[in-house]
Amino acid sequence: MARYAAGTAVPVLRSEQEIKRILQRYKADRIGIMSEPGKATIYFSVKGRDVQMPIPIPKAGDLLPGQKWAKWSTTAAEAEERRRWRVMVITLKSMLEAIDSGVTTFDQIFLAHLVLPGTNSTVGDAIVPKLGLLARKLPELMAAP
Repeated sequence: MARYAAGTAVPVLRSEQEIKRILQRYKADRIGIMSEPGKATIYFSVKGRDVQMPIPIPKAGDLLPGQKWAKWSTTAAEAEERRRWRVMVITLKSMLEAIDSGVTTFDQIFLAHLVLPGTNSTVGDAIVPKLGLLARKLPELMAAP
């Protein structure tokens, strides 16, 4: 199966601008995008809830996923970066439309990306590494008065 937006020629900047417009349309504020080598992060706030959504960006010379020797070429890494930004456009658009249509709630769909107050960490950063333990302990915790 072909990957979504494989071969896209849409520049990263255009995808970033589209993401900002989508977020504004759905009443997000404090919108920002920060880039650093190997990662970009989309930041925004909705009704006082801060959200961070990281996008891993491959760099030329990094190992390809699941490979021991094959590495990203400059051309392939740039193409994959463009593709990942298109994935984020459709991801945010679908998440926000699901909320707006009453299919789900903001907290439910963005839970893993909500920033814990007073930190730079998200709920996902705190919980995902402990999911195994949580799954084992949850029945016990739920039974407690």
